[in-house]
Amino acid sequence: MAAFVPRAGRDYFEHRNSDEGPGARRNVSELSPWIRLRVLPEWEVIQAVLDEHDVAAASKFIDEVCWRTYWKGWLQLRPAVWTGYGERLNELKSAGGITADVQAAMAGETGIDCFDAWSQELVETGYLHNHARMWTASIWIHTLKLPWELGADWFLRHLLDGDPASNTLSWRWVAGLHTAGKTYLATRENIRRFTGDRFAVTGDLATTPVAVDFESPPAALSLSTLAGTTSGRRNGFLLTDEDLSAAQWLAGSLVPELLVGLFPREAYERMGIAEPVARFRREAMQSALASRDGAALVESVVQMANWIRDAGIDTLLMAEPPVGIWTDMMPRIVQTCEEAGVQLSLRRHGWDHLLWPHAAHGFFRFKKAIPQAIARLSEW
Repeated sequence: MAAFVPRAGRDYFEHRNSDEGPGARRNVSELSPWIRLRVLPEWEVIQAVLDEHDVAAASKFIDEVCWRTYWKGWLQLRPAVWTGYGERLNELKSAGGITADVQAAMAGETGIDCFDAWSQELVETGYLHNHARMWTASIWIHTLKLPWELGADWFLRHLLDGDPASNTLSWRWVAGLHTAGKTYLATRENIRRFTGDRFAVTGDLATTPVAVDFESPPAALSLSTLAGTTSGRRNGFLLTDEDLSAAQWLAGSLVPELLVGLFPREAYERMGIAEPVARFRREAMQSALASRDGAALVESVVQMANWIRDAGIDTLLMAEPPVGIWTDMMPRIVQTCEEAGVQLSLRRHGWDHLLWPHAAHGFFRFKKAIPQAIARLSEW
C-alpha cells in the first residue's frame, strides 16, 4: 500500500484501465486480496490515500474502493439474489452443465488468445486486472454463449479477492441482468488498445449480446437491526475471514478476553474454492490471530462449539458476515450458541452501517454518501 499510495491520484485516474500483464501493473494497486479480507479495510486504505492526495485527485481510486462496499450493501439488501444464483448454479451442475465447451474455457483452450491467457492467469495467480475480468466475462457469456452462473462460480473459486457480492453482481451486470438494457460487450479494438497490443484477439467476438430474460431485481429490504451488545461475565470474540480487522474493532469498550478464528473449511470444500485461495485466507487469519495471546483457530462449527464449551464463555461477539459464503453457516452458529446457552451478539462496523443502506439503488446515488464516510474516517 505504501508503494502504491503516491500513484493513487492523477496517475491512477489516467492509466487504471490499461492491463500490461502480470508483473507490469504499477497503474493499479493489486491490493484487492487484502481489502477483501479487511487485512487492509476500506477506511484505512482511503485514509492512507488522502494523507497524500486531496479528495478530488484521488476520487477515482476512492470510487473503486467503494464499489466493493456498494456491491456488498446491494446484496445485503437483496439476499434472494444470492440464493437464486446458488440454486441455478446447482441446477446447472446437476444437469451436466460442465460441458466440454465449459471445460475448454476454464482450461484456456478456446483459441481466443486473450481469453485463454486470462484463463490461465486466473488459475495460476488468483488475480486478474479489473478490465480483464470484464473482457473475460463478456467473451464467456456473449461470444462463447456459456451460462454466466458457471463463469461466476469459476471466478469465485479461483480469485484471491473473490467476493460473493462483487463477483456475482459484476457477472450479472455483464450479462445484462443487473440494469435493464445494459450489457457489456468486449471488442477487439478495446482489448488491443488497453493491453498495448499484447494480443491479436484471435476469433470473432460477439457484436450483439446474448438475449436474457431480464427481471427487475427484488425490492431492497431494510438493513437489519442488530441486537445491542451485552457484556457477559466472560466474553468471547469470533473472527471470520470476511473481516479480519474485527480483531481491532469488535470488542469496542469491552475487554477482549478470548478470541477464536473460524475458518470455513467445510464451506470452501463444498464450493470447490481452490486450495491456493483457501491457503491464502487461512494464513491471513493465522496472522491476525498471532498477536493475541491464547487465540485459537478452528475450522468447523463443531470445533467452535468445543471451544465455546472449553472456554466457558457466556457471550460471543461476532462481526456480522455479509450475504454470501457465510449465509448457510450462520443458522448453525446461532443454533450452536443457543444449545450452549451463550448469547451471540452481532456487530456491524460503522463503515458498513453508514454506507450499506445507500446501496438500495444504483452506484451513482450511493456515491453521494461517500463524503459522509470520508468525514468520519478519523472515528474508525
